[in-house]
Amino acid sequence: MKKRALNLALVFAVASAVSIGCGSDDDTSPSNNAGSSGMSGSAAASGKGGSSGSTNGGGPTAGTGAGGSGNSGGQLGPGGADMGGALGMDPAGAGGALGEGGEAGGNGFTTAQVQHGAMLVRSAALCGGCHTASGGQELAGNAAFKGGALPAPNLTPDATGIGDWSNTQIMNAIRDGKDDEGRQLDAAMPYWLFHNMSDEDALSIVAFLRSLPPVAATIGANNPAATAVTPLAPSAFPATTLPTSDANYAAAQRGKYLVSGVAQCVKCHSPASAGLPVANFFSGAMPPTPIATFASNITPDTTGIATWSADDVATALKMGKDKAGATLCGSMPSAAKGYGGLSDADAHAIGFYLTTIAPVVNSASAPTLEPVCQ
Repeated sequence: MKKRALNLALVFAVASAVSIGCGSDDDTSPSNNAGSSGMSGSAAASGKGGSSGSTNGGGPTAGTGAGGSGNSGGQLGPGGADMGGALGMDPAGAGGALGEGGEAGGNGFTTAQVQHGAMLVRSAALCGGCHTASGGQELAGNAAFKGGALPAPNLTPDATGIGDWSNTQIMNAIRDGKDDEGRQLDAAMPYWLFHNMSDEDALSIVAFLRSLPPVAATIGANNPAATAVTPLAPSAFPATTLPTSDANYAAAQRGKYLVSGVAQCVKCHSPASAGLPVANFFSGAMPPTPIATFASNITPDTTGIATWSADDVATALKMGKDKAGATLCGSMPSAAKGYGGLSDADAHAIGFYLTTIAPVVNSASAPTLEPVCQ
């Protein structure tokens, strides 16, 4: 692999976006380091992954090869005719180790994976907010991010971007904050949140990035070294108060997964230290200097969104309108700016979650204090 000093900040979302988001229900994170690319099936018992999927895309058992059972399935390679096969899952759905099975066949990704990845990148994780320069090509990098102090690198499949990265390396950058040479990425890249992202979603992002037209643009070669931060555990996020018997319980759990592993609502709408959320998640956060808009309290308290329904939250996400029909101000990435591309089901799932967590009092960040957006 060609080595270079492309020390990625790899910021996969709007670092300063004021958003409403989604999460997961326990501390069990996906296996991020379960295997290594292209290892033979005989290595599976030692955690090295099963054999590669077939080069023509394989089938539902792609990547399960000899010895695959040593890791509860085959590699997490892109080979496979459907989502199960593409994830290296066996017919029973046992997850596999991370690998590159089937990649030789035109990357082996399915249309469904690319489309799902496009939704995640464009409408949930909002990667383009950092990695697309004003007037630039999508995800081809942004030299002006953080005022040029931390350029957001090129994520297209060019040699100056991620073209010579393996799927596993891209996924490790997303979820563990390490680039292709093991260098620690800055926490502006929210790996501390994406760490909770599922294998399926992370690989779908890879599929979409691989589908982009390659753009030659070396950006971020001089990014400074960074110190690792501890990922947020899903258990740190408030739980829905709905009983498991409630018809909307599953949707609320889906909403929790989205905000704890994909969207960045918690980053903007929570008290923070050094830019990272620290307590009273979703209770709002005032800006460091007085400005008209701020990240409001989005817990179901009277100082937050107590009178909002899941429908109201979904409307805010997809249409950029609050409960009263006023346009949301600031950098809330809704409607055309991002969340408008969420599915109705996911937007409502976030709504069911946020409207059923424990309320937190924060009068200073009450939504009613924000002026009408002009």
